[in-house]
Amino acid sequence: MLARLASSRGCQRQAVRLCLRPRPAASVSLAESAQALPALAGRKDDAVRVPSQAQLYWKLAKGKLTLWVSLSALPGYFLALPAAVDPMVTAALFTGTFLTSSSAQTMNQIIEVKRDSLMKRTEKRPLPTGQLSRAQAVCFATAAGSAGLGILAVGATPATAGIAAVTMATYAGLYTPMKAMTPYNTHVGAISGSLPTVMGFTAALGAGLVASPWAPHAAWLFGMQTLWQMPHFYALAWLHRADYIRGGYTMFPLTDTTGAATAAMSKPYLVALCTMPWAIAAFGQASWMLPVGAFLPSAIWWQTLRNFERKPSSATCRRFFLGSLSYLLAMLALFTAYARVEKPCCKAVAEDDSTDYEPAWRAKMKSYLQDACPHEQVCRDLLGTAKQSGGCPLSRDTPL
Repeated sequence: MLARLASSRGCQRQAVRLCLRPRPAASVSLAESAQALPALAGRKDDAVRVPSQAQLYWKLAKGKLTLWVSLSALPGYFLALPAAVDPMVTAALFTGTFLTSSSAQTMNQIIEVKRDSLMKRTEKRPLPTGQLSRAQAVCFATAAGSAGLGILAVGATPATAGIAAVTMATYAGLYTPMKAMTPYNTHVGAISGSLPTVMGFTAALGAGLVASPWAPHAAWLFGMQTLWQMPHFYALAWLHRADYIRGGYTMFPLTDTTGAATAAMSKPYLVALCTMPWAIAAFGQASWMLPVGAFLPSAIWWQTLRNFERKPSSATCRRFFLGSLSYLLAMLALFTAYARVEKPCCKAVAEDDSTDYEPAWRAKMKSYLQDACPHEQVCRDLLGTAKQSGGCPLSRDTPL
């Protein structure tokens, strides 16, 4: 009996030893894995910390902002061109605007490198981190600016290149130093940021824009984008007010601790922006479809402002800021589609109106939209008056 017990205990001990054998091996494996993790993490971090040269120059050019600037130059060209769209001119306008804006943004960062190093949102830019040297940034700004101006002068018109040069000078020479001097720097920056909208008109008409029937439209688009930039950048400044204060900048929202003052400052600009589509339509410079189409994006943006006003917070302010982007994109598209020049009453020139005042792509789109218009369909199917009496009152060529 005792022999059996001893034998049983021996078997149990052996089984326990067998069960416990893999555990040291497993613990060693985990230890080795734990030691290897920092090395793997370090490699991943190194890959993130060392972006490619293309990524560095994209950051130096503020690529996303520059892309928006380039897009804002296109509506004026598509709207005012007297003939078919020229792909070469379109490419020259977009590329030249992109390069000149890249140059201006780079000059801005060269001037503000010390301030950028003090701010969390900008401390990882190529110049504060030393990933690109000042000499490299100067070379890039010079090359991009020269190439952009040359492309605009040759591929578009000299007037377009001239406006681009003024934009670069005002942005880097006026707006950038004023950011640390006066809160009214936003007003100067808004003007500089809106000048590219006029470049599209000059790409189509050259210096003749001043005496052309499209001059009021260029002024309207310039004014709209100038007003739009004020609440857009007020929201951005309030979101990052601690950073801007750390960098030594002077802006109106930086003294606003609650957000109420920023919302109050933004409201008059939104009121003006909401009235502008109705005003230009009333003066016969756009179809009534412009204010009708602008109602929805205006209402959405206005609602984000109301939410920010009622409950100021980073979340509501960020939605207000993002709402400004969707509003601008919608307004640029609507203005391109529905802005127009009134046809003269003189019968001698009426035959050439479709060629002189509206590009072929606009005429085709207008015909398609009229066919899809519910009012047009009712007039055609029930009353038989569509196009006989001028078509839909919202899209007809002559004012009501």
